[in-house]
Amino acid sequence: MIHIYTFCIDIGRISKQDLKNVFMIFYNSIKRNHNLYNIQVFTNLSLEMNDPNVVFINYDEACKLQNKSDIYGDKWLNMSFNKIYMYKYLRDKHNIDYIWMDLDTIVVANLEYINDLNSYFIDCGGDSKDPHELIEGEREIMIPRNKWIQGNIWKINIQLYEIFMKLNSEIIKQNKRFNYDLQSLFTYYFYYKLDGNATTWLNNDIYVVGRNCKMNVLNGLCIWAKQGNTHANLSGLQNLYYDDKKRLCSKYYPNYIIEIVSFTFYTLKVLYPRKEFIQLFLKI
Repeated sequence: MIHIYTFCIDIGRISKQDLKNVFMIFYNSIKRNHNLYNIQVFTNLSLEMNDPNVVFINYDEACKLQNKSDIYGDKWLNMSFNKIYMYKYLRDKHNIDYIWMDLDTIVVANLEYINDLNSYFIDCGGDSKDPHELIEGEREIMIPRNKWIQGNIWKINIQLYEIFMKLNSEIIKQNKRFNYDLQSLFTYYFYYKLDGNATTWLNNDIYVVGRNCKMNVLNGLCIWAKQGNTHANLSGLQNLYYDDKKRLCSKYYPNYIIEIVSFTFYTLKVLYPRKEFIQLFLKI
């Protein structure tokens, strides 16, 4: 069984109907690729589903139980950082390390192997070496775009949770904060606290797809453009295809297979009515 958690939360950026539509695309993609699954959905909407494998949890009540703190002056970034508090909520309740997955993600392969890994992360991949800031105002602490750890899917264990929370507290005590919620936190730890070396990561239970595990898999933004410096777009969508083993691939990197496809809500809204999207993800 695969254990996944996600947010379906209205903060005024996306309409309630779009949230529900995207949730159904997300849900059907998981169900299509897994016979056994459990999805925990943190929400502030009135959602119901006739599937005992999907559990809806009141987001605001869960946040109060975890004593989460708002460290950004932005609703979206605060909510995004709260993913790690909700990991702890589920860990305390079920003693299971749930896999985080953004609602605007589509699963195109069975991911149960993640159960055998103590952690799971993906990076953008691609050719782009554009430097990205990790801590606000710290221009000397940068990481190339292609090494950036994405936030749309990840799995941590309780040891990593403690490390990440301690590291975040250290940064806050310096009156600083990570530039882009958990993605910056993860990336900073992997490349600055550790040495960015795949072997060192393994010694610390860090598994990054294409770097030190699943070497034939490419799940990052580079499936949309060779540089890996853009979100989902029509040209990238038109370059996706299924090989003779029914595995999703990108013409930009044809020697790799794709297991999950990351969007944003805004790109998904534009692309999911397209015939190319329907053919790839809704008619399989």
